[in-house]
Amino acid sequence: MQIFLRSLTSRTVALDVQPGDTVHDLQRAIQHQVDAVPPHRQRLAFNTTALDDPAKTLRDYRVTPGATLRLALGLRGGIDFQHRAGSKFGGGGVMSEQQAAADRKERLRKLALETVDLNKDPYFLKNHLGTFECKLCLTLHTTEGNYLAHTQGKRHQQNLGRRAAREEKLGIAANANANANANADQQQLQAQANKAAIKIGRPGYKVTKSRDLRTKQRTLLFEVDYPQAENQPRHRFMSTFEQRVEAADKTYQFLLFACEPYETVAFKVPNEPLDKREGAFFTNWDASTNTFTLRMSLADPAAAAAAAELQRKRAASAGPGAAGAPKRRVLAADAGVVH
Repeated sequence: MQIFLRSLTSRTVALDVQPGDTVHDLQRAIQHQVDAVPPHRQRLAFNTTALDDPAKTLRDYRVTPGATLRLALGLRGGIDFQHRAGSKFGGGGVMSEQQAAADRKERLRKLALETVDLNKDPYFLKNHLGTFECKLCLTLHTTEGNYLAHTQGKRHQQNLGRRAAREEKLGIAANANANANANADQQQLQAQANKAAIKIGRPGYKVTKSRDLRTKQRTLLFEVDYPQAENQPRHRFMSTFEQRVEAADKTYQFLLFACEPYETVAFKVPNEPLDKREGAFFTNWDASTNTFTLRMSLADPAAAAAAAELQRKRAASAGPGAAGAPKRRVLAADAGVVH
């Protein structure tokens, strides 16, 4: 019969077993086929029942064809009460619940760092600020070890159980293996197509720096030429934390231009508020000359601060009677028109 296993990285894997196979046989199969976790460190669960007896069979635990098991890490050994940090020599005592929880969390973190590959975890996300997020539990973590300790905690395991129960109820788990194979084939074809695509180099460009005579704002004009463009170019702003070419600097950002079959080009610009009013920020694609134009205006930080201070003084002079009146938020883009 065929059953499904939700691995440490939340990946669903299909296994071919027999009802008479023992839990130990299943653990050995998991060690060789899935995550290479030794059997004595595996902790299997089916619904709310833990498969903790290696001698019992899958039939004893009422594991039916198409069932979904969950895999977690099990800790070995106990706690050294006499030689823990801050204890006196020869003084045992009982460890507090907070100390026991901290010790368990640290051991889980070290164990997970040795056995779990974060590149295969679908819920692991590194954001543009350099921190890590769990897309399943919507939690924020400062280090990879902190995230791995969270994945072995009660909250994450409960959410994995709820997700598995919901997928099993909707009949999604039965098609997980077929979908995984289809996705792998699609990714392979996409990789081959990307490899076969021929890049013809970087496009020509021209950057003009100027200052608006009316608003005294600094402006940047980008003119990028795509003589053999297949479609209209695209652009976007990217934080320096999203790239790995150079050290991140929050005072700058990147402006990217992309168009097939040309290579993507990036311009390093100041990370300052932009004036996106009509006429201050615009893009244009000239199909006759195949030239993409983008004009951006940087808002004056001093004018933005002055506008914020003016708004604060107006709110203070309105008195307590105007507390219920709607308040307009002063953006950096409005700083150029405040006198």
